[in-house]
Amino acid sequence: MSHKTAIKLYEIASYVIILGATAVYFLMTDNTRKLSLTMLLVALALFARWMMERHRCKAADEENDQLKADLRRLTQLLAEEKKKNNNQ
Repeated sequence: MSHKTAIKLYEIASYVIILGATAVYFLMTDNTRKLSLTMLLVALALFARWMMERHRCKAADEENDQLKADLRRLTQLLAEEKKKNNNQ
């Protein structure tokens, strides 16, 4: 699964879980079960958000690594071109 797909999946899941927690809070009548189930769902939503941010960071790190490699390659090509021009 790509990072973009995972980010979208976790974002949508967190919103759905928050809506579920809201529905449980307002629709259930038993106070002790209502609060514990609501808190459990909020914790799951927080976990989904954390996973979303984790995938964002990993995607950014991979992009940075790729950009660094491209910069190294371009710097090497520039040095070779300068050396070629100096020899002529």
